[in-house]
Amino acid sequence: MIKEPDTLMLIGFMGAGKTTVGQEIARQHHSRFIDIDSEIERVAGKTIADIFKERGEKGFRELETQVLNDVQTFDGIVSTGGGVVEREENLEILRSSPATIIYLHGNLESTIGRLILEGQRPLLQEKSTAEFFALWQERDPKYEEVANFTVETVGKTPARIAAEIIALFSANEDELALLQLRSQIDAFDRQIFQTISERFLVVESVAKYKEKFGIPTVQHDRMLKLRSELKSDFSESTDITDEMIDNIMTILMQAAIDKENRQLNR
Repeated sequence: MIKEPDTLMLIGFMGAGKTTVGQEIARQHHSRFIDIDSEIERVAGKTIADIFKERGEKGFRELETQVLNDVQTFDGIVSTGGGVVEREENLEILRSSPATIIYLHGNLESTIGRLILEGQRPLLQEKSTAEFFALWQERDPKYEEVANFTVETVGKTPARIAAEIIALFSANEDELALLQLRSQIDAFDRQIFQTISERFLVVESVAKYKEKFGIPTVQHDRMLKLRSELKSDFSESTDITDEMIDNIMTILMQAAIDKENRQLNR
């Protein structure tokens, strides 16, 4: 079994949920929690906005390095800022840190969605989509390099992510790789069901359209054509078989037909 860390440090892109997940780990594990940005404000006696205004990004990053160095031995959970990997000094600190470092890895779509929900739309407006993606690509390998473990976050609640992280420290050494792979599979599964949920929203619109123009609920020719196209698209896959396509499409199509019939009272 691996040793439970005295200091657990969360890293990841802005909007990865580091603060929320860190607070949830602290709640579940009865640990202390600290956010580096809040600690920077405490040390400086000023808000982050005021620090940027008076000292610029260079001055803020210098303070961030100072605080990052100080919290390496904090007894509890540490949430870092998304740009903590921007300075080489910080990367050196993280590489040699006694803290256990967890990379909360999501995807660009989920990150943007979280930033919008958190009311950080101005942050998105400062950069074009291309610039935002470039920043993502630049930082991702740096997070990967300094992290001891990577936990996938897409489609998972903070409570679920926190539970996965806590589980790492009750696992045997030979189970760790398996746990991280399972974390990836869990994220994919949640993305699949999120997509199915979004599919049902489109089904609602389709039902309204069919009702308006008197179109039958079931259109066998279209269903057969779609299955044929899917089988052609995945013909070279040894995992996605014709049988799998038929089984999944049967479930999805029947669920859509049932929903349309309920919606149209047929």
